[in-house]
Amino acid sequence: MKTGEHSGQPAPKGAGALTIRWGRFAPTRRNLWLVFGVWAGISVSTSAMMYVAATAGANGIMIGGDFSAFFIAAQAAAEGAAANIYNVADFQGRLNAAFPGRDDLTLSWQYPPTYFLVIAVFAGMPYLLGFSVFSAATAGAYAALLRREIKNNLLFFAIIASPAAFIALTSGQNGFLTAALLILAATDPKRRPIVAGIAAGLLTVKPHLGLLIPIAYLAAGCWRAIGVAAITAAVMAALSLAAYGVEPWLAFVASVTEVSARVSVGMMPLAKMASPYSAALFAGLPEWPARIFHLVCGIGAAAAVWRVWRMIDDGALRAAALIAGVFLIAPYGFYYELIILGFPVAVVVMRAVQTGWLKYEQWMLAAVWVLSVSTPMFADMRQGVSTGFLIVLLVFVLTMRRTLRPS
Repeated sequence: MKTGEHSGQPAPKGAGALTIRWGRFAPTRRNLWLVFGVWAGISVSTSAMMYVAATAGANGIMIGGDFSAFFIAAQAAAEGAAANIYNVADFQGRLNAAFPGRDDLTLSWQYPPTYFLVIAVFAGMPYLLGFSVFSAATAGAYAALLRREIKNNLLFFAIIASPAAFIALTSGQNGFLTAALLILAATDPKRRPIVAGIAAGLLTVKPHLGLLIPIAYLAAGCWRAIGVAAITAAVMAALSLAAYGVEPWLAFVASVTEVSARVSVGMMPLAKMASPYSAALFAGLPEWPARIFHLVCGIGAAAAVWRVWRMIDDGALRAAALIAGVFLIAPYGFYYELIILGFPVAVVVMRAVQTGWLKYEQWMLAAVWVLSVSTPMFADMRQGVSTGFLIVLLVFVLTMRRTLRPS
């Protein structure tokens, strides 16, 4: 027998392979606070430096780049030129004139005219002030609604300090706004039909993210919420017609087919998108197989949401299922909107804490967090695996496992 083998004596220090104490990396509450705290510190300091640099007029530094689209659109609408900005050349010209030297602002205007009502207030503000007000209002609304549903401090902090939240904030997009509207629309529309219906109607400013809402409402028989949503959408459309005329609506309808064509030929940034269609194109599939793949995913998401809303009375699980399926049916969606998935992730974790973790659930949640960190790193790739779509798929599977499992 070799020296030390089965002798009960400890091996000499430094002998054999390096021993890694994996227990130190266990997802304890202390370790999680540490990880999320470090990331929050990085996010806050980075945002502050970007804001200071942008305020000082540093070349090449622009915080909230996509807010520039809302800023320019609000000014154009106030000038009576709302219809013109659906023309890509006109919109690009306005952007270049307002932000000279920023050739990377290759944005186009794709929102329905009702969105002019939301952003009209920013027409008379300086850019950085408008961005600050917009970010504070939308992020604050999202945080307040999330806090109402989440009582666990660590879980709330994990979502608010997540990479998805950082991207949503610094990109200047409206991910927090649409996430807040989806939470309101999906949470107890039977008991709160007016609030839910108004939120669903307001979400028509980004209609492709609300395609599952009528399916869910019909499955659960939320007739009052359906009526309120229809009235809200009609009032929004009427107000936009009264304020801006019919020309922006005609231009918007024409631009929808143009956007679809740009996605199909790869002119849109597929690496930044998270829908099944864009993921298939990004992976190298031809257009029609990609469309079929998207159709299958959309039908699957709609069927799952119908079943959940038809058979389950739990309001939180219903809302989680609806929101988790948003990107599987939407014709397109970008990685800066993935903060929308914070709610279903929160519901999954809360139920796991209450009833126990399912197999691989913690690993899948860790993968979602890591992928959300890495997604912007691949934004310039022309072909590959869509990390945004992987996040969408993981969250949907996590939610459905938790929702549809036997009691």
